[in-house]
Amino acid sequence: MYSEDEIDPHRGQAQATASANRSLYNSIDPFAEGRPEGEAWGAQEPSAHTGSDAGTHADSDTGTHADSDTGTHADSNAGAHTGSNSGAQPPAGEAAAAPLLRFTVGQMVDRSKRTPGFTFDVMTTLPSFKARRYAGVERNQIEFERLQAHLRATYPECLVPTLGPGTTASKYVGDYQNDRIVVQLLQQWLARVAAHPLLRQDYELRQFVEAPFAFNPALTSAPALSVAPAPSAGFFSWGKARARVARSANPTAFERQLEATAENLDAFQRNLGDVRRWHGRLARARARLALDVRDAGTKLVSAGMVEHNAGLARALKRTGKSLLHVGACAQGQASLEGSRAVAVADVYTLACDNVQRTLGSRQAIFTEHQVAARQLERRRQAVAELRVSASIGAAQAQEALAELAAAQADADSKRARAERVDRVLAADLHAFEANREGDLRALFGALGRDQLQAERQVLGELRAALDTVRHAGSAGSSSTALSG
Repeated sequence: MYSEDEIDPHRGQAQATASANRSLYNSIDPFAEGRPEGEAWGAQEPSAHTGSDAGTHADSDTGTHADSDTGTHADSNAGAHTGSNSGAQPPAGEAAAAPLLRFTVGQMVDRSKRTPGFTFDVMTTLPSFKARRYAGVERNQIEFERLQAHLRATYPECLVPTLGPGTTASKYVGDYQNDRIVVQLLQQWLARVAAHPLLRQDYELRQFVEAPFAFNPALTSAPALSVAPAPSAGFFSWGKARARVARSANPTAFERQLEATAENLDAFQRNLGDVRRWHGRLARARARLALDVRDAGTKLVSAGMVEHNAGLARALKRTGKSLLHVGACAQGQASLEGSRAVAVADVYTLACDNVQRTLGSRQAIFTEHQVAARQLERRRQAVAELRVSASIGAAQAQEALAELAAAQADADSKRARAERVDRVLAADLHAFEANREGDLRALFGALGRDQLQAERQVLGELRAALDTVRHAGSAGSSSTALSG
């Protein structure tokens, strides 16, 4: 009933979003001061287009297919496949190109398991990877969640993209599963992780691709900061009193921008909850309507089967079949409304929570920097006092100088991290806003197209049924006149 364009919530949007992310990360370089002028971040790969069977496929000229003589081999217990061309050199003309990292999700495997699994191919020119191509890597939803948890724990200053659910079932549509939506959301997540200039360099991301057995990163929870943000503090809060994040006496322009972004996302998250709830209610109401319409159609078909008047029997059966088709259209709409919109709403609800944590981490990082600066100042004062003291010993002086050097190194490290966090966060917020706008435009555009297509199909069925009824009526009148 629905074409691929209408089922896929982000079809046609991936390539535009990838280009936007490339330009954003190239224009805001978190490590610009450490990079030669004119050298940009590694460009993200061209995003994959969704295919008709597997969910996504790469462009034909850049597809991630291993050669037959150097293909990758599966370990029956592993699921991860590594290429045998680890020493291969890039073709002429590619050496000077920016590093590439592309994931192409193939399909969902073994839906019968409690945790769904996925296969994907990888093509990369990053030097940290052992091979250039990996085909048929298999990971399950839990392993993807572990990778996401590791990235968030390792990079608290980054807005790590939010992983989509491994299912489209919800309380509104029961056991309805649309694997294409799940695969598309996973493809989108991998593409955004691969586009991020810090996340794509992570060691565990490489292990996620190359590990021959189950992926289990060492770090899945954030190490405790020396100055941890209060759990109740934050820009967003559900069902509890919100505590304002402390503002500096003289906020910078970027801090004011963060506050405005936080307030906007706070309102967005509240409205998104209402949108999710009303979409679910609409799905339930449409499912009940579909059931009633199908029941009416079944009754009409049954009545036509026992009707002795041939013209009336034909009209009853045709009308009943039309109502059965209308009911199927309504059920299809209910399933998509209760799954696709709910899944995207859930992703962005979690994404807003992630923004809250990241902004809280930024505040804690700056507080750590201030604490380290005060510690350094106290060590300097202690050394100055020892210098004017007449009773200072050599061991005491050596200890004071060692403590000063340690405090200086700690302060320099905290200052560098504080300077980096704003550059990274600025780029991430730009990409987040671009992705949020594109995703929601694509979602509601797809919902509108689904509605229009379903209405056209319903009108076509009813028009055909009406023509049948009229023809049957005309035939009945003609036969009556001839018999008279």
